Parts: sequence; C-alpha cells; structure tokens
Amino acid sequence: MDEKETDNAPPLQFPARLDAIPAAMTFAASALRQAGLAPGAVARAELILEELLRNSILHGYGGDSTHAVWVGVRGRVLRYEDAAPPFDPLSDGPGAEDPALPLAQRKVGGIGLLLIRQLGSEVAYTHIGGHNRIEITLQ
Repeated sequence: MDEKETDNAPPLQFPARLDAIPAAMTFAASALRQAGLAPGAVARAELILEELLRNSILHGYGGDSTHAVWVGVRGRVLRYEDAAPPFDPLSDGPGAEDPALPLAQRKVGGIGLLLIRQLGSEVAYTHIGGHNRIEITLQ
C-alpha cells in the first residue's frame, strides 16, 4: 500500500483465489456495518466486491494464483486493489458503452462491470504504484 490508512478498516491482503472470496466479503461487510451503512448498502457493496474479486482472479490473474488483492473500508468508501495489468472498469472492456442501450445492442459480457459502475454513488479508478485501485462510495 502506498499510504498509511487511519480509517476504521485499513486494507487487508487476501490471496487471489476463488476460495478466499468469502473471507474478503465477510471482512468488508463487517467493516461497512460498523461504519453505519444500512443493510441495503452493505448488500450492494457485497455484489460489487464479489464482481471485483472474480474479475481480478479470473481475468486479471488468469485464475487462482499466488498473487494478492487488497480490501479496505473508510467510512462509506469500499476500497479494492489488485496488482493485475492495468484495467479501468469505468472505461475499459465490454459494457463500457452507453448503459441506456437496450441489452440486445450491447456487446457480450460486461454486465458485472456495469454493476460496479452503477451500484455505488461514486466510483473512482486510479492506477498507482503498480496497483489498480477502485474506490466506491456507498449510500
């Protein structure tokens, strides 16, 4: 991590393996509940986080690996990082087209990326220190 966290749940490192997804989600959900988020916001965060984890593991790292992912919570903000090749879910890949397009006119894939973009009230992406960092503000 590039900066010291002084928030309620500094980022924790999890292995980039599908069997680690439940632990990462449990950690984030608990921290978000402690931050006072409503159950609906926590459920949205869990959907977002599962999509981010699966995308990193399956697409970024090419499957279960010895790499890592990081999950943290700062108030209403869910922070996710991986060290996979740079990928901006806000503008890259399938589903980056206009969300108003009818499903029949969209490219195959990318629905999970659409979820990431739309379930948070704010979503920001940066590539810093060799990491993809996504911060999602939840309401």
